[in-house]
Amino acid sequence: MVEVKAQVAEYLDLLKMKYAWKEKEGYFELVFSERKDDRPASAARLDEEGYFRYVIRIKPTAKWVQVSSDIYPVKSVPPEKKTDLLQDLLACNRKYAEVCFDFDEERGMLGTSQEMMTQGLNFDEFREEFFAVPWAVKKFWAEVAKKHDLK
Repeated sequence: MVEVKAQVAEYLDLLKMKYAWKEKEGYFELVFSERKDDRPASAARLDEEGYFRYVIRIKPTAKWVQVSSDIYPVKSVPPEKKTDLLQDLLACNRKYAEVCFDFDEERGMLGTSQEMMTQGLNFDEFREEFFAVPWAVKKFWAEVAKKHDLK
């Protein structure tokens, strides 16, 4: 596991990502800020309405590396919108090859994740799977949440 952790840290350094290792939890943590529309974010305007912050977790284990992020608490979805929202998330899973929306039942959170086998893990694969997670978070806010008027 130590080898996988060091490999992931090296890849994050190559990507020039700021991260923290959470020893107790056993994962890397990265904090991002984005706009809720399709426009690029500006570092100078993080407190404006229309921005959101999210955390990406990278959990290396002996067999797998999981990259994940929470997106939206299910309890905040109005009951009358829940079915349509879930159908749209499933449609996104099919429409966009690198999107994988999921549900953390224990914590009641909609999220997104990507998994990679540690055997044969390489930088190109890591980069592709890693960036699929923020892309999915952005897709949720710019497309799905907008359609369902989620704040």
